[in-house]
Amino acid sequence: MTSRFAFTLLALALAPACSRTPTPAAAPASAAAKPGAEGAAPAAAATETTGAAPAAAVNANGVPRAVGPVATVNGRDIGPERFNAEFERLVGRSTKVPADRLRKIATNVLNRLIDQELREQAIRNENITLTDAEFDDAWKDFTARFRKGDGHFDEAALNAELQRAHTTLEQMREQIRQQRLGAKLVEKLGKVEVSEADSKSYYDMNPSAWLETASRDLRPILIRVPADANAEVQKKAEQKAEEASAALRKGQDFEQVAKQYSEGPLPPLHLTRMSAEAELEPVAFQLKVGEVSKPIKTRWGWYVLRLIEKNEERTRPYNEVRDEIRAQLTTRRGYTEERRILVELRKKAEVVEKLPF
Repeated sequence: MTSRFAFTLLALALAPACSRTPTPAAAPASAAAKPGAEGAAPAAAATETTGAAPAAAVNANGVPRAVGPVATVNGRDIGPERFNAEFERLVGRSTKVPADRLRKIATNVLNRLIDQELREQAIRNENITLTDAEFDDAWKDFTARFRKGDGHFDEAALNAELQRAHTTLEQMREQIRQQRLGAKLVEKLGKVEVSEADSKSYYDMNPSAWLETASRDLRPILIRVPADANAEVQKKAEQKAEEASAALRKGQDFEQVAKQYSEGPLPPLHLTRMSAEAELEPVAFQLKVGEVSKPIKTRWGWYVLRLIEKNEERTRPYNEVRDEIRAQLTTRRGYTEERRILVELRKKAEVVEKLPF
């Protein structure tokens, strides 16, 4: 089973895991001060035990911030830090939100944290682990979005994503690890297998999904002209476009012609009948494969087009889309099964909610 539906799991997106402390009596302040100590209670929870008020007792909306566990799930506490951060991220620091709405937001945040804790407990109880190779595959799936067309990794884009999510690279890696573990939990306890009959039925019931409209793929040359250019500049640009078109018709190399008459070769164009390039579409659909157009005036300047591929409207056959359908249905069932599993876990669990307001 692949990790296709791993990133649809309901783990809180792009955020560090919430802190947890065991339910027994509060640890002394010295234990709370040790970062990462197993079983250590957060400083805020210790403050709540002693009765001392924290420095920031309320948020911008005037509601109390959590200073102790916000819930206990099967004897394990969910600490306040993640709750406070997520709640304040949703309500903002200055916007005033009605009290009933604040309560609903807080309840939703708490339920997500409880789901996360239930999921992690189930992963431990089922002895589900992740190999280095499995994590590497999951991380590769996630970071694929940051690879450019030439295959190079865009580290700046990844860093920007981390900054937007207010998280670190290590926290992100842990998030991806938890998501993949959650996917393995669903694979073990759920029913996500898609049969051939399921796939074929889905194909037959969604005929419009497999319809490909007619399209044309073209190589363009553009002689740019400013929108406010005078008639003389426009005429010179048109003449260059005519010369480029003539050179291509004589069989000259496209790349060389593009460099000679314009800023150089542009990426190929893919046009349909619904394309935004209204000036280009009628001409493109009249060309034969390999044919070169006459100059076309557009709001960007003068275009010359060569048709490289002609695609007529068609319905994609089942054999062509079978794998796509299977992936879609697997993702959908993975999400549905995860919700079912969490509902069952919640029914069996001992959960005590401790919202601060």
